[in-house]
Amino acid sequence: MSLDISVWIPDDDAYAGRNVVVDPPGTSTEVGAESFRHELWGSAAARRLGATFLPQLADITVENRGNLQVPPGRLDAFEQECVLLAEHVELLAAATGYDADRILRHLANVRHAVERAKAVNGGVIIW
Repeated sequence: MSLDISVWIPDDDAYAGRNVVVDPPGTSTEVGAESFRHELWGSAAARRLGATFLPQLADITVENRGNLQVPPGRLDAFEQECVLLAEHVELLAAATGYDADRILRHLANVRHAVERAKAVNGGVIIW
């Protein structure tokens, strides 16, 4: 099982999974293996760097269903978090044991999804 990111369009339902946009051909939506939920995105190292969005993947609740949903109005802040983690990828890699290039690939997938979401006034969900 792996974590994937999708673009969604807001509607009357608060949960993003109901109105997901089809990804363009050739789009990579992978954000890591299921283990990334706790070992990378929810790691103490990511949290120490100031990450607040991605660590939510490790904080599974009934309300979030284990997913990270970022609404349209929070995309800029989410994108800044991804930039921050990319700027400190060597530290994150050393602390978690994951390859820096692999982390950067996943962060690039997230940033591409954010760009697609902004283009349609949507949000993103990692599930």
